[in-house]
Amino acid sequence: MSYGPRWVCLLRSCMIARRPVKCMVVDDDHDGALFLGEFLKTLGADVRVVHGAQQAIDLAPHFQPLLVVLDLNMPVMDGFQTCRQLRLQAWPGAAAAVIVAHTGQPVLKAILMAAGFDHLITKGDPPDAFERILAGVRNDAGN
Repeated sequence: MSYGPRWVCLLRSCMIARRPVKCMVVDDDHDGALFLGEFLKTLGADVRVVHGAQQAIDLAPHFQPLLVVLDLNMPVMDGFQTCRQLRLQAWPGAAAAVIVAHTGQPVLKAILMAAGFDHLITKGDPPDAFERILAGVRNDAGN
């Protein structure tokens, strides 16, 4: 199979047209957060990793993520409180931001949705769960 000039032009136009989705990973497990952040980067996301709720709350208005992956079990302020605080912020796009609960513990989805989460991904779920959510965010944003 030959990859001629038309294929190269098509590939370049797709790469130029697709802006990276801004993602924020919030997890007190430093290694896990960094690993997830690197994985999201391989999917084309612009990623910021923070290790605490207050850092997330402070960074969100400046970075303005379209996707937030939020650990539920953090010290000081848990993921539920952090999600509520992020939903109260008024930065452009805050209301449309997709917030994903990321946990190793079983949680009722109804409780998560009531707290303001959009999705649940359990630690250990296959990576394509993140790919599907990121693709949805990208489509909603017109990227």
